[in-house]
Amino acid sequence: MTLFQMIPNYILINGIAIGGTVFVIFLVYRKLSSSFQKRLTAYFLKAACVSLIISLAALAVTLSMMQFLLHSGMWDFFYELGYGYLIAAEYLPSVLAVAFPMICFVVSFSVRVNHRVRYVEYLSQEIQKIREEGFGRSMELQGDDEITQLCAVINEMSVQLREKEEREKRQQQSKNELITNVSHDLRSPLTSIIGYVELLKETGSEDRQRFDEYMEVVERRLSGLNGLINELFEYTKLNSADRFPDMEKRNVLELLRHILYEYKILMEAEGLTLSWQLGAKSHVAYINTQQMVRVFQNLLDNARRYADRSAPVTVTARETGRLHICITNRLTDGHGIEPDRIFERFYCGDRARSTPQSSGLGLAIVKRIVELHGGEANASLQGQELSIHLFLN
Repeated sequence: MTLFQMIPNYILINGIAIGGTVFVIFLVYRKLSSSFQKRLTAYFLKAACVSLIISLAALAVTLSMMQFLLHSGMWDFFYELGYGYLIAAEYLPSVLAVAFPMICFVVSFSVRVNHRVRYVEYLSQEIQKIREEGFGRSMELQGDDEITQLCAVINEMSVQLREKEEREKRQQQSKNELITNVSHDLRSPLTSIIGYVELLKETGSEDRQRFDEYMEVVERRLSGLNGLINELFEYTKLNSADRFPDMEKRNVLELLRHILYEYKILMEAEGLTLSWQLGAKSHVAYINTQQMVRVFQNLLDNARRYADRSAPVTVTARETGRLHICITNRLTDGHGIEPDRIFERFYCGDRARSTPQSSGLGLAIVKRIVELHGGEANASLQGQELSIHLFLN
């Protein structure tokens, strides 16, 4: 007698049916899951397939056990108990065959799906915290489906909105400081002008010498006021820009050499020495020529205004992956200078606000122009030696 002849027909038929069903489900899942990679559909499809396989296995075990028990004398036991028990014994396999696999399917599917449900509940709680506490929180990423992708998008949005809030706060604070500083710097020359105008009204033009002196002061104050307003307008325009529209390919070092020759004559006339050592032969980059000229002029004007006449102003340039330009001068008084703040608007330590020829915005304009060119500007102080560093791409 062969092995197949020893196995009861009902077990063999159930086994073939269950095996065929599992095989078909496996083929369907294999076919569909490749189309739903990283999709929530694939997750639930897999959960359903695994749960169905478990329920079919439970069905096979149930039917096999019931058939085995009934064919091993259990039927006679129910017959001896009475007709009612015999009827119950006939329906019991059908009831168990439906109920037990269904229970197994529901339990298995619920266990597998509950993992994602808990994750959705976690996201809901975290989003509630974001709503109450503000942006900036990041939620844990679990899995690789649409829910996880949504969580990643929410994280990114939360961080970006937090950065936007902080940026807006800084901009508002910056605007308030700008208004305060501008008010201070406008009030001083205006008060002086008003005072001298009142004196002119009192003295009239009879005293020609005094009249000329007063008019010279008024003219000087008006000139400084006009320079402040112009630079303030330029700084505001630069601060609101994202890039320069008219960039052109130029040799930055050639442009720097041209300006250095001009300023060498100006500084020598004022008793200053200007020297330079440009290690790199050329550095070609896309720049706004007018604005880059403004950068070099502002830096050299700053050195010319505050440099100690007993020491030279030096300019060096070298390639370090980027073009590094360094302008160094010895200060007449470096006490109280903070290099980290030297590029701030109206920074008091640079004494620009006490100098009629300066608006106090020159270095702030330099930093902004360099940043719009994709570069960096910073300063360092060693003793009395102040160095301004430019890094250009």
